[in-house]
Order: sequence, then C-alpha cells, then structure tokens
Amino acid sequence: LFSTCCGSRSAHSPLHAAMADWDPFAIDDSAASAPAPPGTNGVASSKKAGGVSKTELDSIADMVYKHLKTLRPWSKIIDPNADLTWYHPSCSLEDWKHDQVKIEVGQGIAYVIFNRPNTNNELDAGIYAALADAMVCLHSRKDLRCVVFSGEGKMFSGGTDPKFDGNFVRHAQPARVERSLAQLKERAARAGATPDLGRLLQAKLWYTLALLPQFTIALVNGSAIGDAVGALACMDMVISVKSAYFSLPEVRSGLVQCGLAPYIVAKVGAGMAKYMLGSGRAFSVEEMRRAGLISEVVETVQEGHQKIAEICEVLTGCGPRSVEASKQLIFGVGGQPITERVMFFTAAMLAKVTVSDESKDGMVCVQMRKPKPWEEKPITPLH
Repeated sequence: LFSTCCGSRSAHSPLHAAMADWDPFAIDDSAASAPAPPGTNGVASSKKAGGVSKTELDSIADMVYKHLKTLRPWSKIIDPNADLTWYHPSCSLEDWKHDQVKIEVGQGIAYVIFNRPNTNNELDAGIYAALADAMVCLHSRKDLRCVVFSGEGKMFSGGTDPKFDGNFVRHAQPARVERSLAQLKERAARAGATPDLGRLLQAKLWYTLALLPQFTIALVNGSAIGDAVGALACMDMVISVKSAYFSLPEVRSGLVQCGLAPYIVAKVGAGMAKYMLGSGRAFSVEEMRRAGLISEVVETVQEGHQKIAEICEVLTGCGPRSVEASKQLIFGVGGQPITERVMFFTAAMLAKVTVSDESKDGMVCVQMRKPKPWEEKPITPLH
C-alpha cells in the first residue's frame, strides 16, 4: 500500500529512508516524547533501526488517507463484464472435439449436455475442459440467444469427480493467456487465496458461465449434487423433473462448498444457503422451488422441453443485447448497498442501452408497426 500511494516520491527521500527497515508494529514512542535536538523546529525524529517514530507513522497514515480519498476506489463504476483472458478454447462449437459433453446448435439456441451417464455425469477434467471451451465460445456467439444445459442418464450430475485434481487445461495456451494466468496467480497470492491455478480457473469458469450473454436454462433431468447444484445457481432459469433431489454434501467429508457459494447465496439467500451448506442434507425439488433455486417443476424431461419451447417464444420477442444488458445490470447491483457507486452504474447502463442500435431499431419498428429485426428469425428449439 505504501509503494502504491507514495510511489511518485523520490526513492532517496527521507521518508523512504525511514521506511527501509519499517516494522509497522514497532512504534518508537520514546522518540516522539524526547526533547527535539537543536535545529529541528521542535519536531522529534527517530533514526532507530527497525523502528519509526509516531510522528512519521502519523505522516504516512495521513498521506495514505489523502491518496485514497483522491482515488476513491470505492466509487468507481462497477464492471460486470466477463473476463475471457484466462483461457483460449481448443475447438469451436462447429468443430467440437469433446465426447464427455455434447453440443447441439439450432437457430438461436444451443444445448450443452453432460455425457458421462455411467458415472452419473460427475465433473472430471474432461467435462471441465469441455465446459471451458463451450463457455468461451458462447461469449462470441451473439447469434445464439438461449443456451440449455442438461445431462444424459438418470442424474443431472453427481458433482465433481473425487479423483479430479482440479487441473483441466491440458492444451497449450497462447502467450497472452499465459501472461494473464501469471497475473491471476500474483493477484491471488496477494489476496491470500490458493496458489492452485486449477482451482482459480474453476472459479473463472463459473463466473464466465454466470455472465453468458445468452439466456441460460438448466433442464434438470435428475438429481444434482455438490458443484452441480452451484452450477444451477449460475443459470437464469432452472426447470427440474419432480423426482430430482439436490444436495451440497461437502461438510459430511470435512469440506466446505466455497467456490460456488457466492452464486448459491445470490440465488437462495444467506439463510437458506447456510441451511444447505451447513447441513449437507438432500432437498426435494419442491423445497428448492420455494427457496428460489428452481423456477419450474415438470413431471418428465419431455414436458421440460415443452416449457423451453414456451420460453423461447417469449425470448424471441426480446432484444438479445437488451437481455444481455439486463443480466449485466442485475449482476452489477445484486447484493450491493444502494450507494452513489450503484447509482452511477445504473445510470451508465441506462445511457448505454438508450443509445444502442437495438433500442433505435426497436422504436422505429414499434412506430411503423412491423416486426423487430430480432423477431425475423425465431428461436427454434431442437427438442
């Protein structure tokens, strides 16, 4: 903090000299109370090795306060955009190379389907790598307006495979990505976070999923456990079969669900999140519907696909960039105190959408009573 706030001062200044062996807990009170030597205008100073006088410490604190008051980092406008610098995909949606996750693409819609039914769709390195490829690719596919996540077999997902070591990036990354990853590790180290790059990239993956520009729907074909429940909390809408159960059992193994906790809390609230994470018990679909994790309950997967068709019909009438902006808006204000910083953010978002091409086209089409450009190609589900 000292180097950040005072970096513009000369490296040979008296203040830097005093800081050379500074221990912030070693305050030389005796120096501050001792008589000042002649020629110092009555100000006591200390040259004691390993310590700094109270006068100097007060001066440093005052300098830091003034610098922070000038920068006002707490008042900077929120940036809810996804960070895509951490990963470069190994394939595209058109040239898909993963067997453990299936991709289906239709007009305006894509399906991401877990495909490890023999292991209850447990999330291993292969599924994580496929999800990373899919998430980064989807961020560049503005033609796709809805993404459906589901699973093959009897379960949506049994959570992360216990044999998974956390590392899922197995292909070489460009130099720009390697630099970004090195900076990520440095920031994590300064914050006291895990030095395990694999765990950091898992956190980046879930953040990238939560901020997909498309409207995301999970069609839960069966029970979900652990990280799979957290993944559902990243979705915009969750449709579940009536027979599914949901559990965060990490505490039963002496662990805690940390990486996805922010999304779970945002979805169900702190009180219910404590109940879910702290008890490790299995919750019914009706309990999760009341908690807010589940949006719609259906008897069968096919009925779930019918619900998706209804939602796609509604989404066809919505401006795709407006849908993206609404997600960014909610992500930016969620859980924030209503401060000037939030007011500036909402004002900036309003200014952005008001002058957008989509807004202009929409107003013209309303006045001319003709279909809007995004309605010309309706979202067409494949199931």
